[in-house]
Amino acid sequence: MSNIKQIAQMAGVSRSTVSRVLNHHPHVHEDTRRKVQQIIDELDYIQNSNAVQLKKGRTNTIGVVSPSISHYFMQIVQGIAEAGTSCQYQTLLYQTNEKPDQELQALEMLRQKKLDGLIILRCGIGWEKVAAYTKYGPIMTCEPLQHPKIQSIYMNHYEGFQLGLEHLIEKGYTRIACTIGRAESRNSLERKKAFEDILQKHSLPVHPEWILDETFTVDDGRKALQKLLAGKEMPDAVIHASDYVAAGMAAQARAKGIHVPDQLGLVGFESDQSDIAGLMELTHVRNPLKQMGAEAFRRMHAKLTETSYTAADLSFSLTERQSTARSKERMQI
Repeated sequence: MSNIKQIAQMAGVSRSTVSRVLNHHPHVHEDTRRKVQQIIDELDYIQNSNAVQLKKGRTNTIGVVSPSISHYFMQIVQGIAEAGTSCQYQTLLYQTNEKPDQELQALEMLRQKKLDGLIILRCGIGWEKVAAYTKYGPIMTCEPLQHPKIQSIYMNHYEGFQLGLEHLIEKGYTRIACTIGRAESRNSLERKKAFEDILQKHSLPVHPEWILDETFTVDDGRKALQKLLAGKEMPDAVIHASDYVAAGMAAQARAKGIHVPDQLGLVGFESDQSDIAGLMELTHVRNPLKQMGAEAFRRMHAKLTETSYTAADLSFSLTERQSTARSKERMQI
């Protein structure tokens, strides 16, 4: 079996030069690099990654703990993975399906030095239990968290919902409902609080029965409209925590002969990778999930390499489309 010493002898260079070529070190003359690489290819030499990791004291692998592979979480993962690739880091995904033992498995990988760090998108086992593992490597989260040992990077969904609600009110909608996603998640509670605060600020009624939770899919959007139609009064606009739910409601409204946007204004809320918002002509609050994932990796990488980190500006933005393009006559009613 070939080794670095044999390659060095055949190429007439030192073992350190071969090592630099194998590790893509920039300070190697191009002619030397080509000669060494040719011998590596001829011998079909594969570097022992375990030995390299042991020598460097790191694996160049980041673990990501996610409760599911839903569109929401996968946008964050994509941002982490792409930023990691640019720094020669791999991303290892742990899909927990809300099972504590799966979260513990990822934490054990960190303890065993098989991961350099861990990014937790949603924690189910409790942060104090997680914090006990920070002595084995840095841990970050994309949940809102104030903890001395665990850094957090996240978007405040209050601000995103506020942006969408102010747009609806500016368009003349006065009877507004919302779908918020999971009933008790931190983001859902922020969305609910924004809904109540902004309507009260503008002296608009807050109907508790118009705050719909456990809404995630297109079909959930269809069912949400049916529920609203069964009530005593129908809202004239709905802001959603997901473009998919908004799309389902738009499709059901069309099937019921309800005109969007004159009779029902709709605002979606999703990542910048959501194609359904453009396809359905939905006004849309952009949540920069992919960029947030990239920022999470950048902050983690800075901690691992002990380099400086300058945070990027992460903010929500609104794209107006047909679903709130109300006629002037309707805006004046």
